[in-house]
Amino acid sequence: MNVGVKHPFEDSWLAKALVYYQVIDQSLYEELAVKNSDVKYFANILTDNDYLSEKEIRQFVKLALQIPTVSLEKVIAEPDVIELIPEEVCQAYNLLALQMDDSHIAVAFSNPFNMDAENKIEYLTRKYVKKFYAPVDVIKQKINEHYAPEKVISSLVNTGKNINIKFAGDSKLDNNSPVVILVNQIIGDSISKKASDIHIEPKENSVQVRVRIDGVLRNELEVPRSVHSALASRIKIISNLNIAETRKPQDGKAKVIIEDTDIDLRVSILPTSFGEKIVIRILDKRNATVSFGKMGIVGYNRDQLEKCFQLKQGMVLVTGPTGSGKSTTLYAAINRIRSTTNNILTIEDPIEYMFEGINQVQVNERAGVTFASALRSFLRQDPDVILVGEIRDQETAEISIQASLTGHLVLSTLHTNDTFTTITRLKDMGVDKFKITEALEAVVAQRLVRKLCPHCKSVVPKEDIDEKLLNILSKYSTTPEVYEPKGCTRCGYAGYSGRIGVYEILILDTMLKDLIANDASLQVLRKTAKARGFRNLFEDAMRLVAAGTTDYNEIVRVINPVMSKKETKKDIYLVKENTSNEDEKLKLDISSQPKEIKKKAGSAKPLVAVKEPASSRPARILITDDSDQTRLLVKKIIEKMSRWETLEATDGEKALALIQVEKPDIIVLDIMMPNMDGYELLQEIKSNPELEDIPVLIFSALKTEKSEQKVYELGADGFIVKPIDPKRMVEQIGKILDRKKMSKPSLFFENVSEEVELKLV
Repeated sequence: MNVGVKHPFEDSWLAKALVYYQVIDQSLYEELAVKNSDVKYFANILTDNDYLSEKEIRQFVKLALQIPTVSLEKVIAEPDVIELIPEEVCQAYNLLALQMDDSHIAVAFSNPFNMDAENKIEYLTRKYVKKFYAPVDVIKQKINEHYAPEKVISSLVNTGKNINIKFAGDSKLDNNSPVVILVNQIIGDSISKKASDIHIEPKENSVQVRVRIDGVLRNELEVPRSVHSALASRIKIISNLNIAETRKPQDGKAKVIIEDTDIDLRVSILPTSFGEKIVIRILDKRNATVSFGKMGIVGYNRDQLEKCFQLKQGMVLVTGPTGSGKSTTLYAAINRIRSTTNNILTIEDPIEYMFEGINQVQVNERAGVTFASALRSFLRQDPDVILVGEIRDQETAEISIQASLTGHLVLSTLHTNDTFTTITRLKDMGVDKFKITEALEAVVAQRLVRKLCPHCKSVVPKEDIDEKLLNILSKYSTTPEVYEPKGCTRCGYAGYSGRIGVYEILILDTMLKDLIANDASLQVLRKTAKARGFRNLFEDAMRLVAAGTTDYNEIVRVINPVMSKKETKKDIYLVKENTSNEDEKLKLDISSQPKEIKKKAGSAKPLVAVKEPASSRPARILITDDSDQTRLLVKKIIEKMSRWETLEATDGEKALALIQVEKPDIIVLDIMMPNMDGYELLQEIKSNPELEDIPVLIFSALKTEKSEQKVYELGADGFIVKPIDPKRMVEQIGKILDRKKMSKPSLFFENVSEEVELKLV
């Protein structure tokens, strides 16, 4: 069929088909052909001018022309197939071979009607060709990724940055190669942003580069899957690892010199299902010289820590999860203690920073140097202070306590949630309770929370703050001001810059030691300590919120005052989602042919979305709030403005019990409640496959984008702002219920001209 205007479009087959099936009309084609005579591909004209999207073109090819399409982002080209087809053939015909079996080979074509290309592939492989369609731009990109990855790497390098970085012991050969520049850029940028770790994670179809800044991983860069091998090899070279070994974990070291400063890197490589995952720990010596003052510890916490570390003998433990700053606190204590009159010995795994005047020993289990064996040797070295990197077992705990009972100050870390559970943990290790009371002098539990960026944080109006939160903050400040993160160029639009410690410091006096010796419960210990001025992590953190140093959402993220009661269920339901979409299959159906679909010649074939009818049963709304007034208000609004039914619960535990009996259609939920609060209930619902489909709306008093984002991160489906707007609340509940009732649309070819996705232009 002649389309009228002659134009050497390289995809003229597509233009003819679109005109034939009346997706575009003849006059529009001629107009576009004249106006864009310098463009090679008609598909680019349509997408650039918003006539059709790339997805719509693919649907047209698949359904109208009966040629299966393939998403090259989701289907991996097999290495032996790539080696079989030369790059020049792929470039000449704009094709990419993907997978093959004994008789067929799957190939993505930008022009599936090019018989010369098909014959060429059959000649090279002696196999039948199974044709798939993919856009030409995507095919060209994938050709470069598989055959010329250096071109892809070059496109990722920021040529505007001049990073003066080099590695100790690295040769000067090929220092201008794209992969070397890219690795330098990743490491240099991470150091300049004060990142602590770099994660290079291979995924199914790409490689994700993430950096940990202020304790939180951020997506930094995503590179094509084909670049991973070059990146891994370069990092292995600079850290003196075996390039050929890809099946076993490897650990290495590197030293980078940037801005005349030596910075140590610790490299860990772990084989995963998609390739080698690389983690680079950045040990910047400029951060090693720490003190309580530089860490921002002032007032009550400073006084208490000074009391802990000015002791001459006994044991002081610092507890908390990984990444909570335990080592930094101990280094600050060592910096305070060290002098020419003290003999300080440390056993660490690994030694992160070297200090002058301190004798540091690295754990080496192959050589027989463990925490326990080193401690035995330390006792014969006339020490004043001993630092044990971590107490992991009963033997280390027993020797550490024995050392503290013989006139030494022993500092160490332990993985527990708070100060009081440290005592239980030592008992569980088999340490006698009387030794604990004699040796243990203080326990410091800590966390690190991000500080609000001082350049962009903004005040939250008091009318937008939940009354319960204001009541809590008023205990710590007469004029509390609540701030929220905004984001600016100085903080990388995170809204936070730097971190500060939150502390729970327990100094064991005679009364507390007597209670421990008499097997008093943790509840009794907490109550006694509280009466003697002790404050817990949450109380210390709320002082930072009242002072405007951080925000409440950050406190909840890090500390989470209520722990889950059913944590054992979390990992049971990790099931990989199955998909029936042909484009998303990892393995292409090479030998099967597309199903025949009857059609009338010359007729348009629109795509129609079909919906299942909604149920006529009244929806049940579960209102969960400990405030009687709020529940009554919401109930009255719903009864007056809708035909929905309401259920009520005063806290999370009652709500969960009710849900098990009578599953509601939607839950409106307050966060601050006794017993089980809103965060814990939300976690229970979203981690249970039988309940996770129940939508949850959160009551929120903060009318900000950040608070909205936080609600969604927690797994909620939306939020209702206080004070409640009746009309808006009912509309919001109605929209969520409509989305829940609506089935997923199914697409099929049908002669219906009223509803079309590919509209006639």
